[in-house]
Amino acid sequence: MAEQHISGLEAPRGLNVLVTGAAGGMCRGINKRLGLAGHTLLCVDLDLARCQAAVEELRAEGITAHAFAADVTRPDDVARLRADVKDMVGDVHALINAAGILDRKMLLDHDVDSFSRAININLVGPFALIRAFAEDFIAANWGRIVNVSSIAGTTGYPYPSYAASKAGLSNLTRSLLVDFWGTGITVNSICPGVVDTPMVIQEVRDQVPNKVPTGRIVDPDEIGAAIAFLLTDDARSINGADLVIDGGATQVFRLFEPARG
Repeated sequence: MAEQHISGLEAPRGLNVLVTGAAGGMCRGINKRLGLAGHTLLCVDLDLARCQAAVEELRAEGITAHAFAADVTRPDDVARLRADVKDMVGDVHALINAAGILDRKMLLDHDVDSFSRAININLVGPFALIRAFAEDFIAANWGRIVNVSSIAGTTGYPYPSYAASKAGLSNLTRSLLVDFWGTGITVNSICPGVVDTPMVIQEVRDQVPNKVPTGRIVDPDEIGAAIAFLLTDDARSINGADLVIDGGATQVFRLFEPARG
């Protein structure tokens, strides 16, 4: 990997990249792509044991990675995470907000608590991480923030807590451009469609050939490749974008047929 220069600091081994939700299926592809690009991975998950297992897989491929446990919805956890990361590797150069949940509840199945839980994890958590590291990015006059949103935030969707949280995350991305104006920091969103992870139910998989113009499910490695590109200098003018990676599904088809009684 070519050397990158951050405020005069040479980083021959790449960037220190913090990834939340790092033990999840999509993040396996994200982590591997970023690691093979020469970046040091700071893998964060609520489940430390699963996170450590993911890190061991990365290390087996020669990737530098470290595991951290944190609940991104708890301010004390976020503050402790920032301190622990700085003690271990110094500054974080890029933040990938990939932690999230999909609560398959329609309106009448939700209550305020379950709806709020999805909003907290999918939207408040990324805000808390960005807020925690913002001053470090600004001081360095460089940074990359990528929020993993969803096509559910751009279209109508059966599960309102997920759709609302992801729509909010995409708009948070655009809104932060004002805060980071002229700082060398870019903020973008990735909006995946149906990605090949354990979260995807068989009913959805079965619909892919008829609903997705490419006729195939998205591989997690493709999400990782897009994020890896957004961290490069070649992407320095891509800012405030919602990069949709769904095989064209939202351009021409509905991903789901409405339930009928």
